[in-house]
Amino acid sequence: MKEKNKLDEKSKNNYKVGLYLILTFFALWYIEPLSNFLLSTYGVVRPMIIGFAIAFVIDLPMSFFQEKVFGKFIDPLKHRNLVLALSLFISWIIFFAIITLILVVVIPELINAIQSTIQNLPAFMDAVIKYTQKMPSINQAAIDFKENFANLDLSTISQKITDYASGDSTNLLSRAQNIISSVSSGLAAIGLGFIFSIYVSINKKSLKLNSNRLLYANFNEETADQINYVFKLSYDAFAKFLNSKILSCITLGILNFIGMKILRLPYAGMISVLVGTLDIIPYFGAIIAAAIGVILIFIHSPFKALVFIIFLVILQQLQEKIIYPLFIGKNSGLPAIWIFVSVILGGRLFGIPGMILFMPIAAVLYTLSQDNVNKKLKEKKMDRITVAEKAKKSYDEMREEKLRKEF
Repeated sequence: MKEKNKLDEKSKNNYKVGLYLILTFFALWYIEPLSNFLLSTYGVVRPMIIGFAIAFVIDLPMSFFQEKVFGKFIDPLKHRNLVLALSLFISWIIFFAIITLILVVVIPELINAIQSTIQNLPAFMDAVIKYTQKMPSINQAAIDFKENFANLDLSTISQKITDYASGDSTNLLSRAQNIISSVSSGLAAIGLGFIFSIYVSINKKSLKLNSNRLLYANFNEETADQINYVFKLSYDAFAKFLNSKILSCITLGILNFIGMKILRLPYAGMISVLVGTLDIIPYFGAIIAAAIGVILIFIHSPFKALVFIIFLVILQQLQEKIIYPLFIGKNSGLPAIWIFVSVILGGRLFGIPGMILFMPIAAVLYTLSQDNVNKKLKEKKMDRITVAEKAKKSYDEMREEKLRKEF
């Protein structure tokens, strides 16, 4: 009887594998219609996705005000709606203030920094050539780079852009209609997303309860618990990442500005905005900000550029050892290699948003993989010490042990 049950279980697994293979085959065979269907579906649900994303961001300060501020002075049981309304109102003010700050200060400063870097690049290369005359390899590389940059036919590039933008009247009208259509549909999606986010924020408790009822009604308790755990883990990972990153970026930008002013370094405001903004991109953000800062400062004084590099390295260490742990509470435990790979993959697949968002996704995957590893090791009655001892063994020791077992 047991044998029959095992066979039945094995047959079920084989059927599942076969079904997955068939579905994969049809998905690949009809890849174009499938992609068109997914794009059409995304167009329909885009306002809801935007709404959920905004509601998620709004929920971070909203929960803080509900629990830590108004919950202390107003009875949340008697005046639940008042606490909710005040928390939501202040959270929206903060959200719009941040959006305004980004549009009015951050984006213009980033554009200004890029323009200044491009304009000052020839002067920077002249300065590098001058100061590397005693280092032939670096000097020659700088000369080659300057020549290649000088050979760029900017007028031709500009003309091509102008030709494309002008074109004939029919194409111009068509392009204008496409742009207007894209912008209007985008604004409509964002507008509906805002409205939907308000609904989600106000009704988050009832939505959470109803989604859990639906989950436990359609799955067995163990599966539902696992799905619930993954959702809570994902929320926690993204919330921690956004909270810690935003606060640490603001702090880093302010400290960078204060330090540069004390050291009398030029472009303090522009570079500080750049350092604070780009730090949200793990690893590469700091490198890009440092490179632009060095180019701008080096033209004024190579010595001050060196001072800026030393100052930025010290500031990054201060952020890593004190500022970031202070905001996040404790280290996320995500190994550096996972962060690096997540940034590379995210950037390759989805550009800058991917570089930012793939880190919390990697944190979720890493936690789930560690849970699975710990569960399997526990089933095999192996603890960390046993695994560590096996990892320390050399090839010769393992071979000798193997031979003893076989003979």
